[in-house]
Amino acid sequence: MSASSGFYDTDVLVAYLFREEERFDRAREVLRRHVVKALSIISIHELHMYSVRFNVEDRFIQVKEKLHNLFKIIPLTQSVCIKASYFRRNYSLPEIDSLILASAVSSKCKHFYTFDRDFEKLHSRVVEGVKVHYLGR
Repeated sequence: MSASSGFYDTDVLVAYLFREEERFDRAREVLRRHVVKALSIISIHELHMYSVRFNVEDRFIQVKEKLHNLFKIIPLTQSVCIKASYFRRNYSLPEIDSLILASAVSSKCKHFYTFDRDFEKLHSRVVEGVKVHYLGR
């Protein structure tokens, strides 16, 4: 993917879709930043869980189709899982976070955006060609 490509952690989409007061504007800003957008298939699962938890599953079904049109959905593959194991060990990331970062790297997006504090220590670092942007600052 090109330099104008962005990969988004689930929490960025949650902040935007649920209009989280403290994070909505920042989420909107980074979502507008790139023409090419990607996210992990894990994010589809996590968004569905939010919709179930907040009893808005019917709205999720409508949004899910749009997500597939707006984002390239990166699947979990064996190579992503193996790469995630190294990220988990090398960066002390939780399992799901390491899988999402490995998905970003495999997608060849140049930028990865997240509000997740587990990525704070990686802020502004380039991991295998992907610049990590921790948005919680």
